[in-house]
Amino acid sequence: MFVSDILAEKGGLVFTVTPGTTVDQIARQLSTRRIGSVLVVDRLDRVVGIVSERDIVRAAATHGWPSLELEASEIMTRNVITCDPDDSIDQIMEMMTSNRIRHLPVVRRGELLGIVSIGDIVKARLEEARNETEALRAYIVAG
Repeated sequence: MFVSDILAEKGGLVFTVTPGTTVDQIARQLSTRRIGSVLVVDRLDRVVGIVSERDIVRAAATHGWPSLELEASEIMTRNVITCDPDDSIDQIMEMMTSNRIRHLPVVRRGELLGIVSIGDIVKARLEEARNETEALRAYIVAG
C-alpha cells in the first residue's frame, strides 16, 4: 500500500494558514475541524512550516496565555518533512517514528497534494489486515 492509496480514499484537502495567523486562530481551527496540525504557506502557497498541537503546547509552556497572541511564524516547525505519493506505508511509518511526527504533507515536484496522519496509516493498515484475513478465509474455504 502507498501514500497515493490513502489520498485516493481520504482526498487531498489540507488546511493552511499564513505566517501571520495567531496561535489563538490556529487552536480554534484545530478544535473546530478536529485535526492535529495545519500547514503554514507563503503568498505563493509554498509550505514554509507546520503548526501542530505539540507546537502550541510548547508555546503555552514557554509563554503562558500570551502565547495565544503569537503568530504561526513564531512557533511553527520550519523544517517540514514531507513524503511522496509513491512512498510506501512502511516508508512513511519509519519516517514518522524516527522523526517523532504524526503528520506528513504529501508533495510532488513542489506541489502540495495532501497530508497523511498517523491515524490515516493505522486505518489503512487495519483495512489491509482485514482484506488479507478475508482472502485467507476464502482460500481455506475453497480448499
